[in-house]
This record gives sequence, C-alpha cells and structure tokens, in this order.
Amino acid sequence: MKTKKFLGAMSVLATAALVLGSASATAAPKPASKATIGADCTDAAAASGTVAKGLGIDGSDLTCLIVKTGSYKGQAKWWYKDVKPLKNIDWTIPANPGGYSLTADAISDSLKAEGLLGSANSVYKPGAGGSVGLGAFQEIKGKPEAAMVTGIAMTGGLYSNKSKLNLLDSTPIAKILREYDGIVVPSSSKYRTLKQLLDDLAAKPNAAAIAGGSKGGIDHQVIGLLAQKANIDPTKLNYVVFSGGPEVITSLLSGSTQVGISGALDFAPYVASGKLRYLGVSSAKPLTGIKAKTFTQQGYDLVYGNWRGIMAPADLSKADYLNFIKVIDIMHISPAWAAQLKKNNWDNEFAGGTAFKTFLEKHIPEINTVMKGLGI
Repeated sequence: MKTKKFLGAMSVLATAALVLGSASATAAPKPASKATIGADCTDAAAASGTVAKGLGIDGSDLTCLIVKTGSYKGQAKWWYKDVKPLKNIDWTIPANPGGYSLTADAISDSLKAEGLLGSANSVYKPGAGGSVGLGAFQEIKGKPEAAMVTGIAMTGGLYSNKSKLNLLDSTPIAKILREYDGIVVPSSSKYRTLKQLLDDLAAKPNAAAIAGGSKGGIDHQVIGLLAQKANIDPTKLNYVVFSGGPEVITSLLSGSTQVGISGALDFAPYVASGKLRYLGVSSAKPLTGIKAKTFTQQGYDLVYGNWRGIMAPADLSKADYLNFIKVIDIMHISPAWAAQLKKNNWDNEFAGGTAFKTFLEKHIPEINTVMKGLGI
C-alpha cells in the first residue's frame, strides 16, 4: 500500500514537472518597449500593427505581425514588416571546399527553409590566405546579390601574405558563428596525449610535420599560440600549409605529415572509423559528439576559435544593405539555423550590420598583433 502511495505521489510530481516545464518553455509575449527580433507578441498587438521604434538591427523598427512564411508562419512575432526574401545569392568562396563553403551552404539552406531565399550558387577563388578571393570579390560591381564568406583565416591571411587589400573596403553584413579547431594524429601515432606531442616539440620544435590550413590562418594561429603556452618558439615549428581540411586529412593518412589541425568536425568521420585520433580541441568546453578534451582541460590555457561572417560588395545600396541585414537577423534566430549550428558544432555568435563593422575595426589590428607575435 505504501509503495502504491509512493508511486502515485511520484507520478503527480512528474506530471507537475512536465506542466511547469512546458509552461516555462513558452515565453510570455514581449511589449513594444522590450521587443527583439522573433520574440512573441500578442494577437491584439499584431492586429493593430504595433511598432517598436528603433529596436531592430541598426536601429530599424520592429512590427508585431503574423509571420507569413517559415518556421514561425501563423505566429504573432516582432518582425520586420518591410523585409523582402532574397532572390539569389552569388557566393564567392575564398578557399577550396571546406569551412567557408560549408558556412555558405548552411546559410543558404537555412534561408531557403525560412522562405527567405530563392537560390544560391558558389564560385571558388582560393589562394594566398583568402587574398585571391577577396581581390576577386572587390572587383564585383552592380550586383547586390553577391556575397562572400569571410573569417579569421582571411584577416590573418591578409597580414601573413602582406596583402594591401582591406576587408573593410567591402560591406560588412554579419558575423554569424564561431568554430573551434581540433588536433589529430594517425591512430598508429606514438602520441597518445597532447602533452606527449608538446613535450616532444619542446625538445625539438620540428620533430613532427604539422598539417594545417593557410599561412596565417586559424589553424596556423592556434598551433602557434598553443606552442607559446608550452614555451615553444612557434617560428621553429614544421608547419605544412594545405588549402583546407580535406588535404590535411589526405596528408595524414598518406604519412607525409604526422599531426593535423583543422576544424574539429572535419576529422570526426576518420576518428570514428579508427584512422585518426584526437589530441585536443580549442573550445572552452568539450564539443558535442567529439571525444576529445579541451586544451584547458589538459593544462594549456588557450581557448581560440574561428569566427565567420558575411560581406557584401562596397557599392551595395542602403536599401539593399538594410534588407540583407534584416534577412540575416531573422535567419540567426530561426530553428533552421539552430539546427545547422548543432549539426556543425558551431557557436551562435551574432553581430549584425554596424556591430559587425565595429567588431572588424577592432579585430583586424588585434589579429595583426597576434600574427606579429607568432612571427608569421
């Protein structure tokens, strides 16, 4: 009898927890004074077309309305009344297939899922740490549908290649994510831990050929900064440049290099198949689905990730600029984008419009200082 009463009480508690959980999961509608893009508003506010002045991206207005497309179709949300879906995006990818192209595809797929994009295509312009791609992109005129994926690999690559190009001569649209690197070795390697590798490199910095992306790019930066944490001169490392993750993996499997560094997820299938082994990841906490300790968990105080963002041509009109940043602002709070972030182990790190420009104005001198300190 006591057992039945106990089980009955537990059932009631469980039911209550579910009710409370579902209630807390449904956010209360926000008034105009606290409106944010995608937040719930009331049907009454939608019926009257209530406006939240200046609370959208770059000081634009948000309007309470019934969303007509995408994941929130039929719901009352704080939204951009005047936003128009993009007909097409012509992507410039400043590298071979890899992180940049994956990002462009993820953005395009998310926009399409939310009814904000008709079609997309990509042109690859690899070389010189992104300088070739940026140069080609900055020649584009009169094409508001043009866009380019950029990131820390490009800002570092421009410095290391002594390029005279200025990323800010294009139009910043948004920083949208941060991705973290992983360090791997072949499964047959003598290195079982990150410490074993770094101890070996401390004794002889060129003891292992380290395969990574472009000179001055995120991979080069991460391994250089990690070397500094272990009191190793980063300029003495045997860093072998490849165009991206696929080539890094090929070099490791062929035995031409002994250590690889790239986006952590690039290596996951090969670790799962037993061909490669993780030694560590550059994130602040372990990454979902990747069995690897962080650098900090192993005693090396380094958290360092690759941000990526979107640039538009320099001659983009104000109207097209405002529409583009509104489209991306909607995308970044969408379920479709959340699914891409989860799938790729990316952090949702958003700064749109003027906020992205401000970020770049601060970041570019900072990354130049990092590169100088690494001797790159």
